Amino acid sequence: MLGLETMNATTASQGIVLNQVGYLPSAAKIALVRNAEAPAEAVAQLINTADDSVALTLEPSALAIDSASGDGLQQLDFSGVRRSGSYRWQYGDLESVPFTIATNPYAAATRLLLRSYYLQRCGIELADPETGIYHPPCHRHDGRMAHSDSVNDAEWYLAAAGGWHDAGDYGKYVSTAAVTVGRLLSVYEQAPDRFWDGQLNIPESGNGIPDLLDEMRVGLDWMLRMQRADGAVYRKLSGTSWPIDLTPDEDTQTRYVYGISTPETAKFAGAMAQASRIFQPFDEAIAQQYLAAAVKAWDFLATQPRMLVDEHPGDNDGSGAYLFSDWDQEDTLRVDIDDRLWAAAELFLTTGQEPYAAYFSQHVDALPYGLFEWKDPSALGLLDFVMQAPNDVNATALKERIVEKLLTRADRLIAIAHSNGYHLANDCFIWGSNKMVAEEGITLAYAYQFTGDRRYLEAAQQQLDYLLGRNPFNQTFITAVGAHSVQHVNHLFARARDLLIPGLVVGGPNSDAQDEIAPKGQGILSYLDSEKSYATNEYAIDYNASVIGLITLLESYVTS
Repeated sequence: MLGLETMNATTASQGIVLNQVGYLPSAAKIALVRNAEAPAEAVAQLINTADDSVALTLEPSALAIDSASGDGLQQLDFSGVRRSGSYRWQYGDLESVPFTIATNPYAAATRLLLRSYYLQRCGIELADPETGIYHPPCHRHDGRMAHSDSVNDAEWYLAAAGGWHDAGDYGKYVSTAAVTVGRLLSVYEQAPDRFWDGQLNIPESGNGIPDLLDEMRVGLDWMLRMQRADGAVYRKLSGTSWPIDLTPDEDTQTRYVYGISTPETAKFAGAMAQASRIFQPFDEAIAQQYLAAAVKAWDFLATQPRMLVDEHPGDNDGSGAYLFSDWDQEDTLRVDIDDRLWAAAELFLTTGQEPYAAYFSQHVDALPYGLFEWKDPSALGLLDFVMQAPNDVNATALKERIVEKLLTRADRLIAIAHSNGYHLANDCFIWGSNKMVAEEGITLAYAYQFTGDRRYLEAAQQQLDYLLGRNPFNQTFITAVGAHSVQHVNHLFARARDLLIPGLVVGGPNSDAQDEIAPKGQGILSYLDSEKSYATNEYAIDYNASVIGLITLLESYVTS
């Protein structure tokens, strides 16, 4: 079902679009024929590329116009094909790119997505043995206090080197670092067998700890350095101007630490508490350090019943605000209860202590089940509670309420997916829409886990299909993944050295197109693969985390 009116299509480019990486054998598999005139022999053939034999002959569905893109679309549903191999579709003169059906089709892509964090490390000499990407040590003197506060004076040196460059620029933000760590630690906690020591060929490989956890320590340990003596956490670290086409080591401006906030302090507490229990089997000392930092942050929050943000004019001249702004106006940015809810959940799950459980249970109904992001991280706290909390009488009742909230959202996502031709569960094309697609896919995957209803699982698969090429651009939104992948990422280091850094997820269609480069006001079509389009084609660390999360859940839930 396309959920569209049936009519003649006269729009632009023709082709067969699909997940260019491939499919698990038992996954839903739907390719889309775009804007095609029916050939004389109006059937499509699925060709096994090993010997050019025909694996399936199929008549495409009736043509329907997707109101979002204007594309005339026909479906090729080949979910029944389960034999592993390499295939391509042929429909008249139209031919798809080759793709695979396999028990592990996403292994290489997942590895690239994970390794990208190593390539984003700040404060080190980067000499990657696999890609040859290199830069000398950078940002070793992060950073100076931008303003005086109740604890530190302006220009005081806060030793906060390390971490990851957040995106295409060189700023570092607690908000996005925390949700990145949170999503990936949650994925690890639920599927630890999919992550192992030596997986990524990073400097820490071989130390007996899964490489994913080693990489998460890079973000966690940097966040520790951003905590003030009283437990509050500074929001971000950056220069006072945006660098232009410089390598990280060439960005030699003085970099500043900007004021504390309760939202960032709460996000920090959530990520640290979560990390404490996950690192416990590997390094008890670091686990205790993370927990102590989380408790200290929570204790500071207890002294601040209202949201507090220490912001000054000029603080955002060289970095993103990550606050309520002209472009980011979600209700959750006016409060910090969403952030505290995540923190309370993780602190309870790690310590078992009643005060955290009490806060969580008292506030769990204050918000709907939302999309996990820096603007509202509460969904991860809700979900981790359902997955990890002991099943006593009170917890069981609370879990049932949370699952009901999640399913309410999942049902709305199903309705949205049925209303458009690309089966997208996200109809909000703003900054970072690709992350939103992945996170909605994660919600749908969990809805399947809680119900066993395959409608949710199939919808989750189709969110990944969109990201991996089944979209109006016939393009994957991840560098070096798929036959036609994004090429021109808005990324300072890549631009300065004319590099294609593998494994970077870009933001995707954005109707606001703040860069004035991508088409504005065109919804799903407001996208341009241009290094100048920072509003649609910039990478960010939390985008990768969401896509890794979706892939891992699908691999866990779709039986081969």
